[in-house]
Amino acid sequence: MSLRIGVIGAGGMGREHIRNLSALEDVEVAVVADAVEAAAVAGAQIAGAKSTIDSIAVATQEGLDAVVIASPDDTHAELTIAAIRAGKKVLCEKPLAVTVEDALAVVHAEQAAGQPMVQVGLMRVYDPAHQQVQSAMLELGPLHHLRLVHRNTNFDWERPLDVVFSQSLIHDIHTARWLSGSEFVTVVAQVVRTGARINYVNLLGQLQNGATVTVEFAEATYGYDVEIEATCEEGMAIAAQPAHPVVRRDGASHRHIGDDWFGRFTEAYRIEAAEWTAGVRVAQVRGPGSADGLAAQRVVAAAIESAESGARVALAPQHELGA
Repeated sequence: MSLRIGVIGAGGMGREHIRNLSALEDVEVAVVADAVEAAAVAGAQIAGAKSTIDSIAVATQEGLDAVVIASPDDTHAELTIAAIRAGKKVLCEKPLAVTVEDALAVVHAEQAAGQPMVQVGLMRVYDPAHQQVQSAMLELGPLHHLRLVHRNTNFDWERPLDVVFSQSLIHDIHTARWLSGSEFVTVVAQVVRTGARINYVNLLGQLQNGATVTVEFAEATYGYDVEIEATCEEGMAIAAQPAHPVVRRDGASHRHIGDDWFGRFTEAYRIEAAEWTAGVRVAQVRGPGSADGLAAQRVVAAAIESAESGARVALAPQHELGA
């Protein structure tokens, strides 16, 4: 049976989803929505789909099995809740919402539906390099420390602190939760700015299992680069870098890194699309769910509070929120 999918948001991320979904057998991207009509039309042309500027209409459209939400961050919660209430399975790009309150509202809407319906686009769990670290950790004893480095190529605009955390560091926060199997109990965040630009963020977290996490984020760097180091009781696991050849030429040695996340995580996005649609067919969420989206957003909120106050911030257990 062919799955009929609607995609909301036809920017770079939305187009990536359209291409990956269209490449899957028995999956049809039936309609693409974007507030900018030209973007909707261009996105729809990739898959031979219909286009519209009415995102809510797509979220609730009869005849669709599921929707991808890749629209601006502040629309994610509203559109996800609308899709849930219309009985649609959802792949919502991160963040699940821009506030903890809105993320919690999504979780409650899913709970009211009585079945798992929402997957969140925290797709590093599908990245082979991340999976290799997770596998290696199984043989190295208890985790002591995770060091996650995230260098971002962004020279074109200045992002406020909440956007840097919700759009970028949220990936590393979820990676820490996933690799450790534990939750953050405290966070401390320090920010280095040059004028209005945020150049560097250092996040130190303590996990419930006693391990610690360091997330180092740098904006406007030489390329897009992600590193992982897991220090365990009996050894370390370090993520392999993407397999690019070392080219020696003109008296120099060079290995291409890349300057965008699509290139670095192309395979992860493809696997995510395949796994999500396979889950939709059997009414399962096979990747990070709404509770993961809420947990990551709670750490984001605590980290922003710490960066602004200079204090260590504690997080209460998530079950105390009714999630």
